[in-house]
Amino acid sequence: MAAIRRFLFAAVLIACFERAAVAKTNMELVVNSMYQSGHGGRQVYDGSGDQSLTLYEPVLYINSQIDHNPSVFGSAVFDALSSASAKAFDSGTGASGGKNSAGGDDEGEGGDSLLGGWQSRVGFDFGVSKRAGNWMFTPTAGYSNELSYRSLHGGLNAQKFFAEDNFVVSAGVFHFSDAANPWDLARGRFAGFKAKTTNSANLSVSQLLSPDDIVLGGISYTRQGGFLEGTRNTVSTGTVTQRASEALPQGRDKFTANTRYVRSLGENLAFHLDYRYYADSWDIRAHTWEPSLAAAFSDEKGLFRVLYRRYSQTAAKYYAASFSGVGHRMTSDSDLSKFTANEGGVQFTYAPEPGRAGGTEWAWGGTALYYKRSNDLKALVFQFSVTARY
Repeated sequence: MAAIRRFLFAAVLIACFERAAVAKTNMELVVNSMYQSGHGGRQVYDGSGDQSLTLYEPVLYINSQIDHNPSVFGSAVFDALSSASAKAFDSGTGASGGKNSAGGDDEGEGGDSLLGGWQSRVGFDFGVSKRAGNWMFTPTAGYSNELSYRSLHGGLNAQKFFAEDNFVVSAGVFHFSDAANPWDLARGRFAGFKAKTTNSANLSVSQLLSPDDIVLGGISYTRQGGFLEGTRNTVSTGTVTQRASEALPQGRDKFTANTRYVRSLGENLAFHLDYRYYADSWDIRAHTWEPSLAAAFSDEKGLFRVLYRRYSQTAAKYYAASFSGVGHRMTSDSDLSKFTANEGGVQFTYAPEPGRAGGTEWAWGGTALYYKRSNDLKALVFQFSVTARY
């Protein structure tokens, strides 16, 4: 398959980097799974609102970094996922890849498809970090491709260090040239890729207040243009059987402000508190609070974290549960409605010391999360990872 060939080519490039200089290489296998249920999805194409789905996603990351100034780093990611659940949420919109219930053949409509409703994604990222006195510059670039979405992106981040690195100012600019492949509801097939661009800028500062306290803060601005609709979202324009694809503006401005406070509570215990404010030109306003507690164990070889997240947002001005007819702007996407959400979970990592000098270093990690929001959606998310570093 084309995606596999691209992945193998990336591995060859990384091997060439390693022969050229002494490098550190990580290979990480991550297995994600999600179990979602709920009947608040007004965007579901059959009008049932059923957003139930089961997702499995194995992901392979390869990262290689050359220890010099400048430091050259790169990574390749390849994953194969299946969201096939025989539910209306995905099986009638081509979202699962392979043969869909409308009779179309997704593999011929702009994406690689694996066996039995699996689809693949491949991505590459490369960058260079250059330290010059109290400055550090990091240009990056990347590409990813999957069944109904592809992205080409690049950016530049600059950092300035003050007071023996106790105070740091960071600023970055980034550009994404993307394309989405929406589902044509009437024809039962993909409509072809449509362009989408994203430009963003951010500024952040961090300050070490004391040996036990650190505070961070930042702001960002993002401008999006082009095709901004969901690739499979629909709206009701009368009865259940009268549905049309959602229609949204070709522009969106986003603003965020965030802050973080970290407090050491002992040699192996730390408290984190994060807050984020979000606003956009579609009239969504959102607040996120996230307290967490992190504890080191086994002589700091392991880390265990307990977290809670509270999120609330207003509805987009184009949102409605249904419409009386086809309009110029309309969406019933549950993600754009008014809701509150609560999420809780645990994370852990464990990295024992290598057995011998120059040997492979292994690390294990895992995450378990429970998510529930007020517009009838809940999910269980699990992740397990194993990393080899050599």
